[in-house]
Amino acid sequence: MAKLTLDHRVLRYCRQIIMETMDHVRGRMREENLPRLRCRVDNPHIEKSEQNLTKVIDQETEDMILDLVQFKFAKLPDIKAYTLFSEELGVRTLPEGANEAEADLVVFIDPIDGTEFVEALQGGWSLIAVYDRRVNDVIAAVAGDIFLDRLYWASKTGVAECLDFITHSWFRLDGGVDPKTSLTGARVNVLTTKVERYQALSEQTTLLNAIREADGRVNLSWGSNTIIQVAAGYADVAIEFAKGFATYDILPGLYIAQKAGLTIIDLNGNLITSQLDLDEVFYAFRLDSKQPKRTPLYCSQGTGTG
Repeated sequence: MAKLTLDHRVLRYCRQIIMETMDHVRGRMREENLPRLRCRVDNPHIEKSEQNLTKVIDQETEDMILDLVQFKFAKLPDIKAYTLFSEELGVRTLPEGANEAEADLVVFIDPIDGTEFVEALQGGWSLIAVYDRRVNDVIAAVAGDIFLDRLYWASKTGVAECLDFITHSWFRLDGGVDPKTSLTGARVNVLTTKVERYQALSEQTTLLNAIREADGRVNLSWGSNTIIQVAAGYADVAIEFAKGFATYDILPGLYIAQKAGLTIIDLNGNLITSQLDLDEVFYAFRLDSKQPKRTPLYCSQGTGTG
């Protein structure tokens, strides 16, 4: 049997982790479990709104992912240390006592992206991306659509793919057929949930007028989901201009979309890639964890959409 490359081994473990995570979240958000979650809202470990049950399941899920990563990554050959990075956990190097500078791999985690939708069972994604300092890029990323039960992934020596457990279909992500060359009639994903994001969108009259031509649509979305839907062909364009994405939110989707051949640029027209200045990312988070480094972006199937 052929020996698995590091990225394929990491990808296998990440898929297993995200599938277990999706099952856990769906089970915990069943109606009979909600009273127990409400009892945990007072847990001082949860530094969020006391009324927000999703932050409890967010923390539970992150703790579970942490345990799974430690169990799975202990099997990786020649990897003695790795760093985990997430909103709740911050920056942490494992095994305990290991030096961050000696960690070749950095694991970016977002246990539940779109937590405000989870309690109503309207949506939510579990995300993981593994960055290798030695190649200065992501080597594997997995994104799980919790309630639509879809798994998306890509790796350094593999392609971007999706497994849909509901329709029992497995397909390659290529952005769909006939990419649009203008916004006319396009399906445009826009990151929205909070009032200021809606306000920012409503002020973009030129953008909205262009989409409205030929009966286009504005899809409300969030995080990596915004980009992955374009890679899967469910949307034509994704744009975020109001605030930007934190790295742990966007890196899995950014990498999967990049491997699917999508064009991703910042608002000045500069190409965005999955290569990071990790020292800068960690420094910004440690300086103010509530205001991490964020990336506005524009993403489309073709290079000509404008």
